[in-house]
Amino acid sequence: MPDRVALITVDVSRTLGIFTGRTTSTQLADLTPLAAIKPNLVGETVRSLLYRAPELTPDLASRLCDQLLIPRDNLPTQWHRGYEPYPHAQHVLEELAQIAPVVALSNMSVTGGPERVAAIKREHGHTLTEVYASFLLGGAKPERWLWHVTAGKHQAEPAHVVHIGDQLAADVYGAWAAGARVIHLRTSDQPVDYPADSGSRIASVHDLADAVPLIRAWAAGQPVPDAAAASPTSGGRA
Repeated sequence: MPDRVALITVDVSRTLGIFTGRTTSTQLADLTPLAAIKPNLVGETVRSLLYRAPELTPDLASRLCDQLLIPRDNLPTQWHRGYEPYPHAQHVLEELAQIAPVVALSNMSVTGGPERVAAIKREHGHTLTEVYASFLLGGAKPERWLWHVTAGKHQAEPAHVVHIGDQLAADVYGAWAAGARVIHLRTSDQPVDYPADSGSRIASVHDLADAVPLIRAWAAGQPVPDAAAASPTSGGRA
């Protein structure tokens, strides 16, 4: 039954709400002498080390400090991260949960990650079936296996998963490559390069609430406007 929707995965940051507090990358950039000469290094290091580790062990902290030339004693011990939902997020989640189970699938660093997960569960724990964070899964979007593993945990096929998120690479391309359908939450009207062979598996909206009728349509086997075909003269760009 290809049109079945058995599971909905949803990004968190800038989709359901915002992560509060200074980002790990910002805090580390203040500490490393390399930030000025290699601006992308901090973000790359956070992604390769901290997005994938379930615990900030002494060994991991030492590796982090070595890569960024930060004195070990200067590394923060408290990161003060939190989560603040958008006003309409909980209502939308409740509507989505009437269609299929809803889980969060979010990239986040182990530094402050447990605080964020706890905050998300406090806000949406009665609606979200589970919160899957990259630092607990051991990988980061757009790695397609994350959707495969998440779907398997809920006895669903990737083709029966719908993902909602705002990031083109992490959310749209990642979920699409995993075989899922995608609702791209767009923040502007700028052209977007979607996969040209999306197979009508990508739709776009400008408001989270607008994702609900589209997913209902997919669940009912009805057609949904193909975001990649919205501008046929520009290939996969819409």
